Amino acid sequence: MSSHNATTTTAGGAGGGASHGAAGGAPGGAHGPSLEDMLTAKVTIEINAFIYCVIGLIVLLRVPHLVGFLKSNSGRPFLQVFRSGEPSSASEPKNLNQGPKLRKGASFDSTDKGSGPYGAGETVVLDSIHLDAYSTTKCPPHVPSAPGFLDPLRRLLQTRVLPGYSAMQIAVLMNYTYVILYGAFRWSNPFTDGARAGMIAVSQMPLIFALAQKSSILGSLLGYGYETLNYIHRYAGRLSVTAANVHAIFYIYKWSNAGTILQELQHPKFAWGLAFLIAMDILFFFSLEFWRRKAYNIFFWSHTIGIMVLFPAGCMHMPAARPYMFACAILYGLDRIVRAVKSSIATATITHLPRMDMAYVEVPNIRSGWRAGQHVRLRVFSSAMGAFGWAETHPFTIASASGANDGLVLFCKKAGDWTGKLVELAKELDSRGVEGQGTVKVWIEGPFGGPSRMVFSSFSAAVLVVGGSGITFGLSMMEELLVKDRRHESRLKYIELVWVVPDPASVTPLVPLFTSLIQQSHYCILRISIHYTKALTEKVPVYERVEAEPCTSITIDHPNLTLSPGRPRFKNIMNNAIGNAMGLGTAKEALGVSGVVVGVCGPISLGEQVVRSVGEIESATKSRVGGIEIHEETFGW
Repeated sequence: MSSHNATTTTAGGAGGGASHGAAGGAPGGAHGPSLEDMLTAKVTIEINAFIYCVIGLIVLLRVPHLVGFLKSNSGRPFLQVFRSGEPSSASEPKNLNQGPKLRKGASFDSTDKGSGPYGAGETVVLDSIHLDAYSTTKCPPHVPSAPGFLDPLRRLLQTRVLPGYSAMQIAVLMNYTYVILYGAFRWSNPFTDGARAGMIAVSQMPLIFALAQKSSILGSLLGYGYETLNYIHRYAGRLSVTAANVHAIFYIYKWSNAGTILQELQHPKFAWGLAFLIAMDILFFFSLEFWRRKAYNIFFWSHTIGIMVLFPAGCMHMPAARPYMFACAILYGLDRIVRAVKSSIATATITHLPRMDMAYVEVPNIRSGWRAGQHVRLRVFSSAMGAFGWAETHPFTIASASGANDGLVLFCKKAGDWTGKLVELAKELDSRGVEGQGTVKVWIEGPFGGPSRMVFSSFSAAVLVVGGSGITFGLSMMEELLVKDRRHESRLKYIELVWVVPDPASVTPLVPLFTSLIQQSHYCILRISIHYTKALTEKVPVYERVEAEPCTSITIDHPNLTLSPGRPRFKNIMNNAIGNAMGLGTAKEALGVSGVVVGVCGPISLGEQVVRSVGEIESATKSRVGGIEIHEETFGW
């Protein structure tokens, strides 16, 4: 008996040996599973049952949000697919090349005039806000994310603890860590039982794969986009990699002391175990922020190849891992099928925006099927993108509303080699000047992400804070909200866009569009505030005339469209939004007050400033306005 145990333990390898059947092959030999095997299986089931029960509880608690979303007629909560067709009758065409009729001679004034009246410059006459009867039959129901009495707790959980991480996110990760540590040490001594860590690593992989899905089933059930849950995916993956390495180090150390490491690694199942470990470490190393930001293709292909190795290696290494590997393979395959269904090959028009140094991509054949704030993954079929550029996909936020005349619109900023080639392609197509030569074939995959079940039009006021290229989020959201406003499908009384840019020159191409959007605001007030952080050294042309005359500059000096130096004062902006949400004398007065929503898209620091400003507002004020909720998106992979 003792010699049998010694033999099987030596054969445990990176998989835990036959005496540790949970990670090493046939459990317990002829005598059945050992006590350690049974305890490992029991604990693994316990921690997974606990994790999925917590997830199920959250799903149940968010059912009211799902019901409210379905009643709001804001699109599908699960599988969203692009559709072609005629543009919405309520949408207005965009034109980035023409603005209002203006008189020459006015100059750009960089002083902060706040929201003062027009002076001697040119006046843009805006439509007055309609005060006639506003039908409330189509207005979406407002379902708050939490009861008002929980506001102090929500404020605490929204507090930033680390850059990009709130107290809520840290609490989720710490509790998950505790569950994993419980599984690792419950009825187990890590110095004598190396199999437990291996089984813990494998048992978490279905959760990791579920959180990684772009068309996430788990995210759809919870009501969050995959990018919102991505921090859990990364953390769970790193814990799994750590457990796999602890598992392997235990046996490598044991075999090294016995002088049998080379002989053990000649066994096929232990060689597969080593392949599994290498694949896990490659997935971890090339998923670090450096690779995601500086060499995304290396990150992408290392993940693709690593995953292909994991499936067979895990199955061949330890039979007990096969159910988990099969679950991962099903999740991965299902995600690929759904992404293929959500993909379209279309013809796109690409134009260069000189002052913004961006590529303006317009896909007129894709008319609807997305929500404001969602993004797509773009692939361009052109030799100008390089030898393998056609194989790369990159994410971009949709800058137009579903059903708009322009179809699907993207603003692609130069941020790397691939986007740099795309901007150069746009310049080349513009220089040809021949009709039809500005089009290329593209692969559009999506839509993904977005505000999920948060219905912006169900609030009384909305504040959209964007930084730099995050303006795409603001544009699509404004356009969608204005369309709903004209259809009597919105409770919003006030919308404010706050755009923070380094250089005011980048604002020039969008000023006509901003003016057009303001003119479309019928039953709600739309205000656009642009703040630039770079000191002005020269006059900035704001409108460029279409005639063959030299470009002239004018003053932006309208209460609803302002350009100011310095960073925005978010506390004042929020107080203004709250005042307008509770204001009387509007067509939507009968709708009452249903809270303020804040949408943020930009760098992490911008989101932290907004969250801090919202947290400083008194609970009594939040209660009177119906609560303040935040939807945050940050730049990054």
